[in-house]
Amino acid sequence: MRGTYTIVLACERPMRVRFGKLGRANVNVGYYLYTGSALGQGAVSLEGRLARHNRTVKKKRWHVDYLRSRRGCRFKGAVYLISNRRLECRVNRAIADSLNTQLSLPRLGASDCKCDAHLVSVAEDLSIVRLLNRLEQIYSRFGLPHLYLGESRLAGLLPISSRRRHGKF
Repeated sequence: MRGTYTIVLACERPMRVRFGKLGRANVNVGYYLYTGSALGQGAVSLEGRLARHNRTVKKKRWHVDYLRSRRGCRFKGAVYLISNRRLECRVNRAIADSLNTQLSLPRLGASDCKCDAHLVSVAEDLSIVRLLNRLEQIYSRFGLPHLYLGESRLAGLLPISSRRRHGKF
């Protein structure tokens, strides 16, 4: 599948992280969001990208990999949209407009576009359920949002609209 996604990472302790050539930044306790596109097949499909972001051991290629590979920074889930269009910048702007997000470093996660950053922290004190619900609302402006909760659900990427029938996540 092809589309746009936003992963949610929970950093459980403060740390200083080097984000490749971009530099170092302080990472505080809280949630971090990374928005990207997956418009290819195989490793660069939605399934491939989400599975990769869920892994901790991997070659560091993207800024989000530097954060994800740190102990104390856990993958909590992702909201995604199936589409052949590159919507990551529009979705990223909608997230910034709707949630209280902050930059750790300018251009973090956005080296291939003109956005301020695609890897941002969430300044609001939200539960993971509330944060995923807010992301669902934002994504619904662009189409039908779906939820990914990790490798155990990879084969049957569960739509958010179905989660109420299947119970809580």
